[in-house]
Amino acid sequence: MKLRTAMVFLFLGIFSSQVKAQAGNQEDDLNIGLRMGLGAYSFYGGELKNAVPTIGYLAGLYIHDDLKKGRFHYQGGLDIRFRGGNFTNPSKLDTAKNQAYSKISMVTLDMPLSLLISLKPSERREAPFLVLGVTPSYILRSVMYVGPDKIPYNHFVDPNNSHEDTWDNLPLKPLEVLMHIGYQQKMEDYGYSIGVNLGVSDLNDNFFVKGVAPVTGTGKRISTFSIEAAFIF
Repeated sequence: MKLRTAMVFLFLGIFSSQVKAQAGNQEDDLNIGLRMGLGAYSFYGGELKNAVPTIGYLAGLYIHDDLKKGRFHYQGGLDIRFRGGNFTNPSKLDTAKNQAYSKISMVTLDMPLSLLISLKPSERREAPFLVLGVTPSYILRSVMYVGPDKIPYNHFVDPNNSHEDTWDNLPLKPLEVLMHIGYQQKMEDYGYSIGVNLGVSDLNDNFFVKGVAPVTGTGKRISTFSIEAAFIF
């Protein structure tokens, strides 16, 4: 996972540098940039018990209008996120068999669509902005870990990985819809953004994982939320 994260960040950094180099003196008119950051991610709803946040990472590209006139603007993006959540179940329920789930990790491809509201229109591109919008999020991969040592569940039930292909993803719906609200400001060369994401769709797709505790398969809601901070370039 750490190698994949590094490769994604390296690719996006090279891509952004090349785009800006090609733009030359017209960089201000390109309106495209790079976003890289981290966040605290977790789950809510009744299906997954005793959720607590985990630290995750994000990297992506964004594009917006020229931000030169008026108070209202638009922004779109394409991000990859390494997110999920931790659970305190092992400390309460675990046995020698490591059956209590302790973490779920997800890799998602996200497309944030935002309305930017300038808080100081006279400052144009360097103004602070209130960010409101929606993010369709596609789950590329999801994995459950069990026990205090966070052993991948597929390794626990199938230590020889003879059925590895059947454990690619958990029984979650592939698409999540999140609402987001935040704040961003970019100066001449760089800036920052902070925000909150709240899943408004239910990811439960007959979620049941055999042999774990607490027992799954109740049919209750599974959704995510996060708080993020990122540098923008």
